[in-house]
Amino acid sequence: MCTIQIQIPNNFSFKEAISFLDRGFDDCLYNLDDNLVSRLIKFKDDLGLIRISKIENALNIEIIKDHIDDADINYAKTFVLEWFDLERDIQPFYDLLNAHPLLSEFPVKYYGSRLIGIPDLFETLSWAIIGQQINLTFAYRIKRNLVEALGNSKMVNGHTFYTFPSPEDILSTDRSVFVDLKFSRQKIDYIFNVSKAFVQQEISKEILQDLPNKDARIDKLTSIKGIGIWTANYVLMKCIRDESCITYNDSGLNRALVNIFNTEKKPTKETVDHIFKNFPRWESYLNFYLWKSI
Repeated sequence: MCTIQIQIPNNFSFKEAISFLDRGFDDCLYNLDDNLVSRLIKFKDDLGLIRISKIENALNIEIIKDHIDDADINYAKTFVLEWFDLERDIQPFYDLLNAHPLLSEFPVKYYGSRLIGIPDLFETLSWAIIGQQINLTFAYRIKRNLVEALGNSKMVNGHTFYTFPSPEDILSTDRSVFVDLKFSRQKIDYIFNVSKAFVQQEISKEILQDLPNKDARIDKLTSIKGIGIWTANYVLMKCIRDESCITYNDSGLNRALVNIFNTEKKPTKETVDHIFKNFPRWESYLNFYLWKSI
């Protein structure tokens, strides 16, 4: 075992991070125990558990793995920084919120909330597909079915932890298994399409990051059958960390806009853009905080 610490940046609340992770949806990829988050991750040579807690002004990260080297320590640190979005200065976003007549309470009400991400692109895309057109409770149940059936696992201190399946895991599994896991036939097609794109090296996190702009990334993602505009924006927001994403036509976002801005129940793109125009390069964070408001 090895322990490292990350200094907590300004405008970050570990309590808010725990609150987001502990929303009652039974996520199978991490375990919460009071103020401790445990998660199994894939290091270069093996699986290892990270345990994250807060100690004074730092996050304490325990790495539980055989043969820990400097590369493992750096990877664990990078994973946590990305997962909790700790390298972003969100004070400019709070300045914009404070100046807005309808949103000035957000920096106090949700102080320190960071846009919790999904560092792995394949997991992000698969999760977006799983959640299409069903409620979150059922989506998390399907996710657990998939992870427990096809993901890797490791038992630590009597508790079994899992990692998300790889594209190769998906493609090597008969389609009938996904029916048993409660996937619709359409979603089976979509997750196989995405898996093939990864295996054939048509898509990867590095490929997306190397594209020149958001439009090019959206075009790349939506070229895969089953990935629409909403999914592309969600993926860029949660995994690639594009700051300018808006999940147009999202039911939760629409509800927040109705509640706060008194828009129509299904606001037009023009209405949404008019509201978001005051938050240039902070659209993803505004989207996230509006979700929190409901």
